[in-house]
Order: sequence, then structure tokens, then C-alpha cells
Amino acid sequence: MAIGAYDATPLDLAGAYTVFANGGVHLDPWMLASVRTSTGDIVSDYTPSSRQVLDPRVAFLATDMMENVINHGTAAGVRARGFTAPAAGKTGTEHDSWFAGYTSNLLCVVWVGNDDYTDLKIEGADAAAPIWAEFMKKAVQLPQYSDTNPFTPPDGVQMVTLDKNSNLLADETCLDDYDAAFLNGTAPTAPCDHPLDHRNIFQKIFGLGNKSN
Repeated sequence: MAIGAYDATPLDLAGAYTVFANGGVHLDPWMLASVRTSTGDIVSDYTPSSRQVLDPRVAFLATDMMENVINHGTAAGVRARGFTAPAAGKTGTEHDSWFAGYTSNLLCVVWVGNDDYTDLKIEGADAAAPIWAEFMKKAVQLPQYSDTNPFTPPDGVQMVTLDKNSNLLADETCLDDYDAAFLNGTAPTAPCDHPLDHRNIFQKIFGLGNKSN
């Protein structure tokens, strides 16, 4: 999952990320899908080999974390550039800049670097992610990639809403919360302990009054 920390080609990384994008199934990248005649008749078809290498539940947990990278993390610039489809991804920076990301039906890896491996001195969020966003905005307009769907948790995974300050279960008193995926039986069970704030809107704005009164 780490990007930029070890030697890999974009094709290598695309193969690795198929595991997360396909529910734990690894697809071997292939360069040629088919050979056809000038009239479109198929001469030969090539299909990738695939194998289950990761528990689908674990693959979804990784996807959920990388979805937050795009929505709220280092790749939030993807949203700022107008790409709105459900997507997950990760930036990477070492001597070069990377971004690997995917929707429910398309995976794309972007590498930006120097051919002599000298330090680019630009982070993945600033060099690779913008290219990814612009490419994907065009790609999802094509019929074969337009049917993007939210990532759906498999059996054995539960989604819960947590308070950002305590990482405990959020309730109506939590002003800053987030959704997170957990394997069944591993999610926090204790609620956050924020006291109810009974102040009116003006007291909240100007910091007046006692929250607990």
C-alpha cells in the first residue's frame, strides 16, 4: 500500500491496487485485451489471470481509509478540482510523486518524476493527484466508466459514526464526527462523553454562559 518507498513501476502498482479495488482479488495487469480484424471481428481475446489474495473485509477497510484520503486527507484537492464520483486513493512521495486511486470500475495510477531518479521535490498531492483528477473527470464521462457506485461493505464489516476528539461513538452532542469501517465485533462500544450544550446560538458564538446549564 505504501507508494514511493520502494522501487515499482506504475504497472506494478496498478496490479497491487487491484486487490483493494476488487474486494481482495488480484488481477495481473495485461497490455493487450484483444486482436480484431478491420471489421471488428475478434481474432484473439486475452483475459487477465486473477486470484483471491486478501480477505474481502480487509480490502474494504483499506478502501474505506483511502476514500477518506480523497474526501478529507492529503488528496482532498481531487475534490476541489471537481471530481465528485465515489473514489479511494493514496498519495506517495519519495524522489518522485505518485497517486493511485480508483472508482468502483476504473483504477488509475499516475507517476511524475525524473528519468534519472533525481529528487522532484514535489509531493504527490501537488504533482500526481491533479493529473489523476483531470483524467478521471474525463474518464467517468465515457459510457463504460460512467456507472460509478459507492463502495459497499461486505458481510462482516460494520460502519459506525465516531467523535473525532475521542474516537468513541458519536451522539447528538458531538459537533465533529466521521464514519469509519470496522470488522464486526471490533468497533468502539462506548459513547462519547460530551456534555449537552444548552446555550443559545449567541452564547455559543461569543463563548458566553455555562455549557452544562
